[in-house]
Amino acid sequence: MGPRDRTKTSLARTALLAAALGPSFALGGEWHRDGALACSDCHTMHNSRGGQPMRYDLDPGNAVLLLRAGTATEVCLACHRAGGVTIHAPGVTTPSNWDPPGGGFPADLSDPLRQAHALGAAPVLPPYGDTPVVLACTTCHAPHGNGAYRNLVASPSGTGRASAPPVVSQGVTADGTNPGDVYVRSNVRWVSGTSAWCMDCHNLLAADHSAGGGTPAHPWDVLILGAPSTDWAAWSGAVANRVPVENPAGVPPPDPGDRVFCLSCHKAHGSPNAAALIHADGITQSSTCQQCHAM
Repeated sequence: MGPRDRTKTSLARTALLAAALGPSFALGGEWHRDGALACSDCHTMHNSRGGQPMRYDLDPGNAVLLLRAGTATEVCLACHRAGGVTIHAPGVTTPSNWDPPGGGFPADLSDPLRQAHALGAAPVLPPYGDTPVVLACTTCHAPHGNGAYRNLVASPSGTGRASAPPVVSQGVTADGTNPGDVYVRSNVRWVSGTSAWCMDCHNLLAADHSAGGGTPAHPWDVLILGAPSTDWAAWSGAVANRVPVENPAGVPPPDPGDRVFCLSCHKAHGSPNAAALIHADGITQSSTCQQCHAM
């Protein structure tokens, strides 16, 4: 057997081993993996099928990275919007106080009071941040997956201030058929690291929040039962539309270990309210505050 034959045999054995062990590429995590998402859902080699463009915007030209739309965000929103091309992806274009857990991106920020995350191509300076960031879907999420909750990246600002994505547990994980069970708040248990992850962009808030002083003054990652005018009887009672809390043990609320964190008050993508705040009753900010500060 010559060198060329031995090389062919080695390659063949490698291919057989890879097939036996499964895919050698990194799994996508959540929905972006296996049969739930194929490469051709986001990319097209020749942008042609039956003589018609394969891009979701029907543009006959090829896009960067062989994407099926002009940008990565446009590809994401082809699925992740109401009436998108698949029923398995939650819509993220409608601001919400409740499900899906992330809320929704506002269509525009023309109202100066409506401070929220809004997708765009131009770098923006985050409130209480010192590093301009281009806010695209892939700023916060790894499109090909990384094993983290919702494929969240370690440092959305790119500065490395945050070293890891949030730790989150779920009772039900994605299997390609159960979006109604996965993308609901009741399935998400925030464990740790979320506030530090948010501070990767909003880094100038860290000292104020952690010390409970300055502007704004609200502390983060502190026990709810240590808050003024809060006791176990109030927190463990029947609370309508209970806001998210972080629990280092992963125990669902109410629990003595529950802590207030960024998402107790704000929606990650956006809400119908100023500063992406949650209004627990759908109307007033005080309905959120009084879940912890029972008056």
